[in-house]
Amino acid sequence: MSWRAHHLALVLLGALSLVGCGAGESSHTWRGTRVDPPTPAPALQGVNWDGSPMDLAALDGKVRIVFFGYTFCPDVCPFGLAKMKQLYSALGERAEDVAVVFVSVDPNRDSVEKLSRYVPGFDERFFGVRLEPHELDEVADGFGVTVRYQRPPDGGDETRYFVDHTGTFFVIDPQGQLRVTFPAGATHTEMLPDVEHLLANSA
Repeated sequence: MSWRAHHLALVLLGALSLVGCGAGESSHTWRGTRVDPPTPAPALQGVNWDGSPMDLAALDGKVRIVFFGYTFCPDVCPFGLAKMKQLYSALGERAEDVAVVFVSVDPNRDSVEKLSRYVPGFDERFFGVRLEPHELDEVADGFGVTVRYQRPPDGGDETRYFVDHTGTFFVIDPQGQLRVTFPAGATHTEMLPDVEHLLANSA
């Protein structure tokens, strides 16, 4: 083979390699709602259930699944945490590269102590984040999350109320980009392929 032919073969091989690298991303069929183009994840800093500072940006290198809820929630929130536990089980060892971040929308009742008795009951690797009310407003606005408090009728117990909130799961890639969202009713099996894709394309 001449030098020119050898050089051409190397160029073609390199081009095919580049096409192959991009093929995994472009050929993936997203199960959730793709964020296109990807956007930097909103800032999120608070206190974890164990009392340690929590900063979403410090989790770069991991896929992050952020969702909002509260410990007094009767159904959707515990189902969401149970779903994340199922997702961890399905991922096996790869779960170490996925951070589940549960953000309380009820700072008046959800103390760090309360979260410490609630979140680890599903999985102690999960983050359970408490924010001050003004911090919650900023974070909820950043994620586009709506939070509404249903106060009891006049004369009712002021400590007993429900919180209506957006139940979306926000999935952030290891580079800190918001990539895909899922509705509250999505199953862990629906979420799994997208999470696996982000793990496989984390470089």
